[in-house]
Amino acid sequence: MMHDVVYILKNDYKGEELIYSLRSVCMNFPFRKIVTVGGCPDNIYPDIKLDHVQTGTTKWERAKSSLIAAFSCDDLTDDVWLFNDDFFVMDKVKAHEDKNYFNGTLERRIIEMRKKFPSGSSYIGRLELLRGKLLKMNKDTLSFALHLPMLINREKAIELINDNPSSSAMFRSLYGNYYEIPCEYMKDVKILDLNTVPDTSFISTSDESFKKGKVGEFLRQYFKEPCPYEQSPSDRLREEIKEHYDEEGEIRYDL
Repeated sequence: MMHDVVYILKNDYKGEELIYSLRSVCMNFPFRKIVTVGGCPDNIYPDIKLDHVQTGTTKWERAKSSLIAAFSCDDLTDDVWLFNDDFFVMDKVKAHEDKNYFNGTLERRIIEMRKKFPSGSSYIGRLELLRGKLLKMNKDTLSFALHLPMLINREKAIELINDNPSSSAMFRSLYGNYYEIPCEYMKDVKILDLNTVPDTSFISTSDESFKKGKVGEFLRQYFKEPCPYEQSPSDRLREEIKEHYDEEGEIRYDL
């Protein structure tokens, strides 16, 4: 069984990245339905559109509210692929090749972040709290905080969020370690600079690198063909019907 692909979007989402992410998914990623949660642009027509308004005073709380809305929808497959709008699938992924990835440990992540922000940050504090919580549970402390799709079981996710409301900001790492999901190591694929175009199976961009960088230019050219989700359902149906007729309007029997 293939799984639904879920995009969590801000209330006022207006980015261009989603279009190219969808094109990459349609070209290279097996899925059942495309689902958006939150501020889906008017020019995108997902299979399921959850018009959820994010709530909360911080981005972590707002993301948590969207996750709950997505995972609570019974129209979705039991397991869903969690995507961001800036995830791009560059190589063909085989059907039922359900892989999750980690990129080191929370300890290493904390050390890296402390070097970057010597005076500390709320993000570092949340990492430290999660690490302590996982150690008390006798769980691994792998870091799943990388910019790749993640396969999530909806029922397990809701249970985990309800039981650990203060840790939902680090949801991916909490989920991966708590349920001890099978995973492989992969270096993070996020591109922040303006000159890099990686040769990787997945790519993720920042707002700046997508708009002004070589990687954004490359992605816009590589995925230049529109996908079905850029057509309204009625236009999509008309296109499907047209495929069954030849230029003279006769039904084709060679399909």
